[in-house]
Amino acid sequence: MRRLTIAEVHARKAAELGLDATALDLTSSEAIAAAIRRAAGFLCPCSGTTLVRAVSRPLEGLVPDAESLKENIEETLEALTAHGDLLEYRDIAAEQETHPGTLLYAAPPSFVRRKSGAILILGIAPQRLSPLPDELERQIQYINHVRRLPGTVADDLAAQLSQLGLVELSFEAWLRAPGVEPAAEHLARLNRLLDAEVPALEIPGLTLIDPTRSVRYYRGRWVQPSAQTGRFVGRRGQAYGADLWCYVEMDQGRPRRFLDLPLRGSRARGCDEAWRLQAAVDAERATPQRFRVRQGVTKSRTRVIDLFSPVPMWARRRWDAVGEPVVSSGCLFSYCFLGSEVDEEFRFLDENLWLAELEQGEKR
Repeated sequence: MRRLTIAEVHARKAAELGLDATALDLTSSEAIAAAIRRAAGFLCPCSGTTLVRAVSRPLEGLVPDAESLKENIEETLEALTAHGDLLEYRDIAAEQETHPGTLLYAAPPSFVRRKSGAILILGIAPQRLSPLPDELERQIQYINHVRRLPGTVADDLAAQLSQLGLVELSFEAWLRAPGVEPAAEHLARLNRLLDAEVPALEIPGLTLIDPTRSVRYYRGRWVQPSAQTGRFVGRRGQAYGADLWCYVEMDQGRPRRFLDLPLRGSRARGCDEAWRLQAAVDAERATPQRFRVRQGVTKSRTRVIDLFSPVPMWARRRWDAVGEPVVSSGCLFSYCFLGSEVDEEFRFLDENLWLAELEQGEKR
């Protein structure tokens, strides 16, 4: 019996996930996404924490920085949920609780057609690596968390997928984007709802996004309550499950009232409503969140948009359909677009998330 090297373990397991082991190892975004989908096929419904643990623990000893890897797994899990491979719902068994937690479910195998004719594969086949037969599985292009079949695979590709039991989703149904509104109106509406909440002088496990900190470093914006006064996007602890998102009024570091997110009756995720609300807060402070534009590396007619803050899942889904995720550097995540599509995405960022382009040489 021969002992395998770490590199050999990476290669074997990457191949088992259906990936090109000569180009990708287990720390790549593509491998992490595949591992999460594989674990979800066995474990869902379950919490996000359960999936992160299921993927990270087997990699202990195989990577030099386990903590950094865990962060990558958490970010990839967020991307998969935004993309539609996983669905987030309230815990039905805990509906009688005041603030029930959420569980992740494996979305059924489905697909969305891109304007280019390519097809995005969504969902997870329980206890199987892929919902596709081998001949189609070999044609899949893995780009970070996205699985794509080129439009050149077959003229009747959509019909083939439907015959295999995959459900076709319309672009509009998959996107589920809210209506366009000015940042001031969005913020005013949330403020009115917060005004109507009853006072709450104790909020265990509260953390806040500090709007005075740089919009170019999302993790660095999170702080503990100290002497803040005003209204802040935050998270609060609960006995079981992930922390809850909220909009909270503070007075000299003490909470006065809070509004849980998502709003009552909303089908959105709490984080999506919170991230859009924070974008409105930043825009109204005249320090809007930023995006950066740069030349594409592999194709001269492409542009890459770099984002420094997380965005709601409907924005990520839009970009998964009209662009493609690429390796990011010095930002949170990046997407590549054809040059002809960039102006439209500029308008989308301005009208829906109130972001502003980072000017060359700008520090903040």
